Amino acid sequence: MNLLEEKLKSDVQNHSVLTNPWLLSRNKELNFEDLVLWLSQEYFVSIGFVDWFLLVAAKTKNQKAKIILVENIWEELGEGKIEDTHVSILETFLNKLGFDLETNKIFPETKEYLSDMSSIIEKGFYFGLGALGPANEYLLKLEYSLVSDAYQILKEKQNLPEGKFFSVNLEADEGHSKRMFDLITEVALTEKEKEEVISGNLLALDAREKFYIGLERISPSKKLISST
Repeated sequence: MNLLEEKLKSDVQNHSVLTNPWLLSRNKELNFEDLVLWLSQEYFVSIGFVDWFLLVAAKTKNQKAKIILVENIWEELGEGKIEDTHVSILETFLNKLGFDLETNKIFPETKEYLSDMSSIIEKGFYFGLGALGPANEYLLKLEYSLVSDAYQILKEKQNLPEGKFFSVNLEADEGHSKRMFDLITEVALTEKEKEEVISGNLLALDAREKFYIGLERISPSKKLISST
């Protein structure tokens, strides 16, 4: 692992988003209402995710970089199969959980997160790489693992559908994360470029934390992690 990748991963692993009270407490005890709450807001993120990759790809003339970014998003889009897109898989999951997407409303904090991500990407290609690689593909693998583990425990208690949404995303994030780190290593060569990648990562991590602040504000379950 090179020094830049090590720095980026460390910034993710040590960021307060992964110790957010909502995320930590629901990892220990996730109820059905909070599961649906999380998924309902993650739905808006999944839609925005596709646009972010396309925006970053448009900010470079590097053809290899474009290929890697488009390859990631092509897989996110089910490789052309509507039913296999990550958004469609999430829609199916929510439907099986009895959630009516027609009633879904975006929280102000989720909306702010999406807006922040667009602003970070607007700063430039290397900012975008930091925001999408470590602060999304790599971060989501860590986040989703926590929620997925909690879902398996909840599933044992209730008659819930298979968590295909989690397995598909965790599998994809593993490969996508590696591709993004490899790409960053290859194209971020100057100190300025590396600094912009690092900055994009940190800015996107701060933005993601707003997502969880919104969940905690709305959450039907106010139980936080215990002090013991």
